Amino acid sequence: MSSVFRFAWMVLLLWCCLPGPGAGQQPPVREVTASRLSSEIRLDGLLNEPVWQSAQPIGELVQREPRSGQPPSEPTEVRVAYDQDHLYIAIRCFDSEPRRLRSTQMRRDSVLQDDDHVQILLDTHYDRRNAYYFSTNPAGVLVDGTIADNNSANLNWDGMWMVRTRIDELGWTAEFEIPFKTLAFDPNARSWGFNVSRRIARLREESRWMSFNLDSEFFLVARAGDIHGLEGLRQGIGLDVKPFGLTGYSRDVNRPDRHELARDAGLDIFYRISSNLVSSTSLNTDFAETEVDTRQINLTRFPVLFPERRTFFLEDSGIFEFAAGPGTRDFTPFFSRRIGLVDGEEVPILFGQKVTGRIGRFDLGIMDVQTRHSAIAPARNFFVGRAKANFWSQSFLGLLVTRGEPTGRTTNSQIGFDMKIATADLFGSGKNFRSLFYGSKTSTPGRRGDDSFWGGEVVYPNDLLYLWYRWRFIGDNYNPALGFMRRIGVDEQAFGSNYRPRPKFWNMRQVSFKLYFIQYLNRRERQIESRKYTSTPLEIEFNSGERFSYQWMPTFERLFVPFEINRGTIIAPGAYWFHRHAWNFETALNRPISFKVKAENGSFYAGDSQEFSPQIVWRKDQHLTTSFELQQYWVNVPEGSFTTRLALYRLDYAFNPNLSFANFLQYDTNSRNIGIQSRLRYMVKPGNELFMVINHAWQYTTFDRTERLQAILTNARVKLNYTFRF
Repeated sequence: MSSVFRFAWMVLLLWCCLPGPGAGQQPPVREVTASRLSSEIRLDGLLNEPVWQSAQPIGELVQREPRSGQPPSEPTEVRVAYDQDHLYIAIRCFDSEPRRLRSTQMRRDSVLQDDDHVQILLDTHYDRRNAYYFSTNPAGVLVDGTIADNNSANLNWDGMWMVRTRIDELGWTAEFEIPFKTLAFDPNARSWGFNVSRRIARLREESRWMSFNLDSEFFLVARAGDIHGLEGLRQGIGLDVKPFGLTGYSRDVNRPDRHELARDAGLDIFYRISSNLVSSTSLNTDFAETEVDTRQINLTRFPVLFPERRTFFLEDSGIFEFAAGPGTRDFTPFFSRRIGLVDGEEVPILFGQKVTGRIGRFDLGIMDVQTRHSAIAPARNFFVGRAKANFWSQSFLGLLVTRGEPTGRTTNSQIGFDMKIATADLFGSGKNFRSLFYGSKTSTPGRRGDDSFWGGEVVYPNDLLYLWYRWRFIGDNYNPALGFMRRIGVDEQAFGSNYRPRPKFWNMRQVSFKLYFIQYLNRRERQIESRKYTSTPLEIEFNSGERFSYQWMPTFERLFVPFEINRGTIIAPGAYWFHRHAWNFETALNRPISFKVKAENGSFYAGDSQEFSPQIVWRKDQHLTTSFELQQYWVNVPEGSFTTRLALYRLDYAFNPNLSFANFLQYDTNSRNIGIQSRLRYMVKPGNELFMVINHAWQYTTFDRTERLQAILTNARVKLNYTFRF
């Protein structure tokens, strides 16, 4: 009970210390009034329509990095206009050296950090916590996503919108056309939250309209400005009907019937129940276009986490996040990848239904998924419910309910509660602070008692000083069948600190001094199971973009049972201390050719190990990008010695922003399997897409004492999506 009382007192103390509504002195909010169109805009990036000549710019951007608060090196003009069906945003990026513009990406939702680019944030609910995100570069790539609870953008939301760009002697332009049918908002509202930023890649310089201090990320909706004057907007009836057709061929040498022809069809329906509530229905759900998992080398005794990549589960996934904070992905009470996948094998989904959005001050997410019977698992139904009652600008009280068990061998349910208290203006200082408290309990036949998980964290995430502390208690019988837990039956304590000054000598951008500690206590044995210190006495980021760091990692592991680290190599039970050293170096990613290298060595259990992992990337131009990465580990312990390697190769070619061809090849010495995926994506227009995907695998096998490479799997699919919007 003492732990519960300490938890309650900490919540009460934090609640009392934080400013309430109106507390603190916030910086002035910048405002712009959108111009109502009197004539049509032709989307071409020329910006020669009368409205762009007459509309006043929203005001100059302010430099955030490297010289926070100073005027930018190159001016930027942003204008906003609208008609009853569309929002238009015109951005003129002046540049005295347009030949040095950096534009290497054309694939949709590419990471543009190393390109010249602009970003737009639209808080259409005007709630200072959720927003839509749009971005492009001089090549005209479409990048979009959603922001939930002031977190990073989820780029798996693909809206229907357009942008056109031009490069000329003055720099470059971007002209955005965003249909109101694409956005959720209250049609009676006259104001939205708004922000815009620009990055000049060769200078590694970022400027913004709002939130231009170093403690604010662009996704911090709480610090956005305002658009006013939006009147007479038309959303339509809010119905998108998206049928798909699929055909393909499969060959698998491990199946009795090696060859199979595939023909299938399905339907996705999106209906806006209200201005802030959306229903998503998927019938005969298919994920043929999903990118293959990236393989991982695992030298621990715990499972590794492969991220969710399926679109249906990724869209609006922010609402379903629970107990999410620094380093918490290893302990996730709800992880959507548990639905429709068992031990990495796909279980066909008959239908999926989601309702997500807002009702008043409540965020709501409901998901129901029904799988088909298959050889992997029987037909099962899965339910997830999430609700959050929002208060202040960044805080909430939340509830999570899950029901379902993927394998069909038993039943499982879970209920959880969480509370977040956060501010972007701690005690009026303009500093960020957040705290998160959570707890959940599962119900599984035969696993009663000690079946709960609870904990919390406090985080001070700012530019000069980043501090956090976390505690978690996970019962022996805690079993979230729809979650991911690397360990159960442990008490965890962890903290981290990062002091990051910005010296003005030796061409340094920022220097980091980090300390990280984590410890796990085995609840059953009442002994320390794991303890690790990670000290980074020096990490340097230069103005040019190069980085260097050194780490020292004293680690303690206690094995209560034998652990097979590699095939035939079994580490004996016992207590082990080992010390490791790591060096990391990477060149600036905005160069045509960049590389990074990680070297690590030191003691390892009762022996030693070394790692050497280089990566090289060549960005020829906006069309062609290719990369190669090699991870190598040499392990020498008394129980045996072994070497393991993982090779990853990518070759991406974008013909234009609507047509791209991606190839990903992988090989690891553990499975001795070579896998390649080739994906052609053609966007006829937003919402209408053609995918051609081929997965092929070869396996090293021994035949007549001779090793040879055998083709074991081929899977080819052609999928067409078409959207009817009403």
